[in-house]
Amino acid sequence: MKKILFVLVAGLFALTACQKAEEAPTVYSVDEVYAQADSLGLVGDTIYVEGNCLHLCKHGGKKAFLQSSEEGEFIRANAVDFEAFAGECINNKVRVYGVLRAIEIPVEQPQEVKEEEHHHEGEEACGVCSSVKKFYIDAVSYDIIAE
Repeated sequence: MKKILFVLVAGLFALTACQKAEEAPTVYSVDEVYAQADSLGLVGDTIYVEGNCLHLCKHGGKKAFLQSSEEGEFIRANAVDFEAFAGECINNKVRVYGVLRAIEIPVEQPQEVKEEEHHHEGEEACGVCSSVKKFYIDAVSYDIIAE
């Protein structure tokens, strides 16, 4: 009887040990990426980003543009490990999985406005006035999210 009980307990333990509770992955909105990417150190990490697909590149659908809740902000997703984004992505919520990247885009200042004029005397120039950080993701996979 002790042997049977021992085998049952060992079997039960083995079954529960192999069935780890899977954590739901963190999915970032486009807004969250812009607000938290630097502070959370997300650049260079493989993450999920979700947003409304407002445009696909007409040259084969290799690029999808995910829009934030604010007009104008977007993240470009590049199809890296798959052929292309499906046409059904347009105007639908899309969740992309891939490596987040950042790029600094220089912003041309009018000649009459100098960066130093944006700062108080003695304050160091921030550099923000002359460039904007944009994000893109090298996509490994994606899903169209039904709402």
